[in-house]
Amino acid sequence: MLLFLAGSLCSISIPAQQANDQLELMKQLNGVTLDRAEVYAIRKGRITRDRMTLYFTHGFFAFLTKTGGEVTGAVFSGEGEILMIPPTQVEKRNLAQFTQAPVLEEKFSSVYMRFTDQTANELKVALRKPDPDDPEQPDQSLESWASLPPPDSEISARILEDLLGDRSRPYFFARLQGENQGIFEIVDDERQVEAFSVGSIRKTDAGVFTDVWCSFPTKTSQAVGVGAAAGPAKVLAYTIDIRIHPDHSLDGRAELQLESRSSKDRIIPFVLSHWLVLTGVVDERGRRLTMVADVARGGPLVGTRTHDQIAVTLPEPHSAGERFRLTFNYHGNVIADVGNGVLYIGVRGGWYPHIDAGLPARYDLTFHSPEKLTLVATGARSTEKSAEGLAESHWHSDGVFRVAGFNLGPYISAERRAGKTPVTVYATREAESSLEKQRTESIPDSVAAPGRRGRGVGSPDVMSKIPLPLTPSALLGTIAGVAADAVDCFSELFGPFPYPRLAISQAPGNFGQGWPELIYLPTLSFLPKVERDEMGFSRGGGDPLGPAFVAHEIAHQWWGNLLGWQTYHDQWLSEGLASYAAAIFISRQKDGSRQFRDLLHLHKTDLLAKTKEGRTIESGGPIWLGERLSTSLNPHGYSNIIYKKSCWVFHMLHGLMIDPTTGSDEQFFRMLRDFVSQYQGRSVSTDDFIHHAEKYMSMQMDLERNHKLDWFFSEWVYETGVPTYTFQSEIRTLGADKFIVQGSIVQSDVAKDFEMLVPVVAIYAREKRVNLGRVVVTDAGTRFKFTTTRKPLRVAIDEENVLALVH
Repeated sequence: MLLFLAGSLCSISIPAQQANDQLELMKQLNGVTLDRAEVYAIRKGRITRDRMTLYFTHGFFAFLTKTGGEVTGAVFSGEGEILMIPPTQVEKRNLAQFTQAPVLEEKFSSVYMRFTDQTANELKVALRKPDPDDPEQPDQSLESWASLPPPDSEISARILEDLLGDRSRPYFFARLQGENQGIFEIVDDERQVEAFSVGSIRKTDAGVFTDVWCSFPTKTSQAVGVGAAAGPAKVLAYTIDIRIHPDHSLDGRAELQLESRSSKDRIIPFVLSHWLVLTGVVDERGRRLTMVADVARGGPLVGTRTHDQIAVTLPEPHSAGERFRLTFNYHGNVIADVGNGVLYIGVRGGWYPHIDAGLPARYDLTFHSPEKLTLVATGARSTEKSAEGLAESHWHSDGVFRVAGFNLGPYISAERRAGKTPVTVYATREAESSLEKQRTESIPDSVAAPGRRGRGVGSPDVMSKIPLPLTPSALLGTIAGVAADAVDCFSELFGPFPYPRLAISQAPGNFGQGWPELIYLPTLSFLPKVERDEMGFSRGGGDPLGPAFVAHEIAHQWWGNLLGWQTYHDQWLSEGLASYAAAIFISRQKDGSRQFRDLLHLHKTDLLAKTKEGRTIESGGPIWLGERLSTSLNPHGYSNIIYKKSCWVFHMLHGLMIDPTTGSDEQFFRMLRDFVSQYQGRSVSTDDFIHHAEKYMSMQMDLERNHKLDWFFSEWVYETGVPTYTFQSEIRTLGADKFIVQGSIVQSDVAKDFEMLVPVVAIYAREKRVNLGRVVVTDAGTRFKFTTTRKPLRVAIDEENVLALVH
């Protein structure tokens, strides 16, 4: 249920009648029911939304009770059919994964609709009052409609945006009971960039998934563009003051400077953790504003919000481009003690109200925290002082940040320098209790560790199975050294480090995040590899939580922070470049070549692993689908495809840009440095990167003779498929120092138009490899011929530089 909250920050409030009108609208939206006076029969009616048409063959319609005198919903029972044709091959293939067809044609028996567009008027053209003499009557339908589930709170909030704001970009929602597909939903929300979507919610052993069958812009939303669909306002600057109490609860005050993007909208949606209670919002004139909070139905208001959404209603719209301020007061507890004094910041992105964490803004942060703890935050620390057991620290962003955060704990620190950049690492003396328990349980009974003498129980010679405590701070110096080396490495490859300093702080669990100047590094990364191995976090010779993990998060200082991404379709640039940067860093360490090969081999193995339906993980969807890749059919699709396949894509692009004569890869890294220089501070798209890369392509890469790299990115980013190459070769001697190497490569398991520059190598003693060249391989296969001055032991496709299966 969505309830309005009234602030209590000052004595001035918005006009009572205006607040009452909003309360009444919300009350009506939350209380819509079947309007028994508005029940109709229908035959051969239809409504169309962009590329989708709902056909109502016959049955009964009933409208829901009105909100503010307006109909915002209807229900249908009878026989009907949906026809929807996605606009692109990517979306058609994705739809087919879930429905076994590239076009959605499905009979349905019932529909629940909510809307702010002209749906009611369109339907009324085909409706008539039921004829008492008809054999079919709506009585049975009325009974089923009467037990409709309560209105969805997010739908109510979205409808309210239109009722109180811009009506030119309306909303349509439909939940259908399909004959073959079960329950699925359709949304046409013209406030979104991709206005149209179809999908379902599916529960599996791996969890509950929102399967998006297809999603795309409508003609209207495409004309509006990304910028206009980004919301009614954007935040330019945050001034936040947080007081953290000894019990780890906090009180917060956040002043936001905003810029209006709409001269009609009054409702602005914000994100704030549902663990935090918003006590009030005021504008720059001191007026208390009305807030819409998503709370659990039937429960008390305080502390029971079920989502992280808060919407603020302005007294009147601001003109587009006008700047204004809002101040939020809130309190709650988002910090947990997870044992041994280790603290966990549970909502790193929801501890302050924000609209879009990806949009750059300036941050001014003040923290009051227990003096015995160390607090580290994004930005530069300008002041620090203590009083009454609290330490006060002030942090401000160096330029604009896309997100802000902090970490807190009984830390010990160590510092190294990477050039002029100080790198400070923070860790606790002990690990969280759950990790200690996991480590103890992972040690077999047959394994014994030196223990202490028992206190009167047993012999002093008996060995205890209880291992020594995990000590994250013991590796502070090691982590600081790895981090400084990574900063040096990436500064050389991508350009100067983007910020004046870098802090790396321990966080419980096995996750990591790289935010501007602040990295959250898991406790596991602070432990020796042997201890990670004991707990089963290493596999196949790889160490995913070791130095590569540290380097990946540091690479995000360039890829993700200095450069952001436009939409979820483009996030692969950030994660893929960070993953590949980490692999390059590993390759430059002791025994780096082997570790680099092992890492890419593990990535390939994970991509080609099979789902329970027998399909490869990689076939779950193209990189382009981004966050939509984790589905009920492919639960780990996002992490495998975005991180691992994207890493391979950049590795192959790197290989294609190596000068075949000199072996220099400077062109690839110059391309990346120039990309950072040209786009720093901006949110980039996949097209931005493709067009930029085309400026640095070699003649050999121009397979289609149009100076475009569409062939490469279409295959590896917009489509699925890992080719299989069947390789045959022979070596002929022409003289003492002249040998002919020739053979053929046949391609399979990919689309007919798939083509690739495949590297071929000559292998000599001790597995020494010499590049012979690259061969263009298409569906028709190809033959190759090279001349060498030494006779190879054998000739092969270089599997280290192409994502493929080779026979």
